[in-house]
Amino acid sequence: MRRGPGGGLIVGSPSVDSVTDALMVYLVFIKASLAEVYEARLAVEEAAAELATMNLSEDGMLRLRDLAARERAGEVFDHREFHALAARLTRNPALEFFVDLLNRVTLLYHPESREFTPTVLLSSADAHAKIIESIVGGNASRARDRMRQHLEAEADFLSSRTPSQPQLGTVFATNSESNKLGENVARQLFAEITDAGWPVGESLGSQPGLMVRFDIGRAALREAVRVLEHHQIARMRRGPGGGLFVTEPTAEAATVAIAMNLDRQGIKPVHLFEVRQIVEMTVLDKVIAQFDDEISEKLHAVLEAEHKMSRSEFAVVGHDFHTALAEVSGNRVLALLTDVLVFVSRSHGAVPEDAVGPLPTEEVMHTHHAIVSAIAARDADLARHRMRRHLGALVRWVR
Repeated sequence: MRRGPGGGLIVGSPSVDSVTDALMVYLVFIKASLAEVYEARLAVEEAAAELATMNLSEDGMLRLRDLAARERAGEVFDHREFHALAARLTRNPALEFFVDLLNRVTLLYHPESREFTPTVLLSSADAHAKIIESIVGGNASRARDRMRQHLEAEADFLSSRTPSQPQLGTVFATNSESNKLGENVARQLFAEITDAGWPVGESLGSQPGLMVRFDIGRAALREAVRVLEHHQIARMRRGPGGGLFVTEPTAEAATVAIAMNLDRQGIKPVHLFEVRQIVEMTVLDKVIAQFDDEISEKLHAVLEAEHKMSRSEFAVVGHDFHTALAEVSGNRVLALLTDVLVFVSRSHGAVPEDAVGPLPTEEVMHTHHAIVSAIAARDADLARHRMRRHLGALVRWVR
């Protein structure tokens, strides 16, 4: 909504900033750890280093070399530039999107800028140069290993300096001057809610009281409330006993925001499933490593539910197995990424026009059972083989 002369309701385009805000809010609410974020980053960025090597063009080689030279000369002030370029060279826009998103989320855990001394920046540039050397040299395995070493070192650095509270300065920040006041108020209230331990149901004040407290007009407060309600942080209740009350955000807001952005970019199913394979293989490894009776019970409950589904439910219930695996993995960031990828896959699910006979429900259920059997046997190679073939087969059922 644009205010003033010539204003009105204007069609916009989903931005990565709005997606990042939605994801950050949810991760703050569930108190996601830095380790969970970096485990997800390791999954997608190791794959990005490998795919960049395999898909490298001459132009890409020149851009990597130029970046390495500029970093050595101290001309690059955002270390994310390298990670963004490496992801772009994979030629998978979905993977590029998730690398960018997780790099932005890492800002929640960044220490103050003064912590990034010349020595730290030089060390980062040196690590980037080694990864670039491997990519340009065509050594995908070494590029992958060096990316892992670099991100593990970065995670260790941040872990030793991470403040007890997330850095919320980048949340709700846009380039729109007309919205700045409302965003600032929303950010202050968001910080108060997180500092208080997110007391769901508690009142933050009445509308008149909030206007006096922040010395703002009705329009600015309305903008602040719009932001908070959009992200399920708080909701304004009208009438007697009303006011602004703390609410409980769900993963749905982040999932829908990410899915909308992916749809807007027109990303192809083959690219989405390439990212799904990367994420779900990481999830699979974690589940195998910590498999126990509780995990077994949860997975078998999902398998049992599959046997009761109808043909019309196949497109939805058939994906539940994958979200269940992610939930028992113990990493809530990977679980959220899985939710997003499954949601997008499901929204594109369709019966091909040339399909004849029944949907492959029996085949899917058999494959899910086979994957669980391999997990229970802690046979990682067999479980990964079955999952890889399964995800490959699912591509033709989306459009």
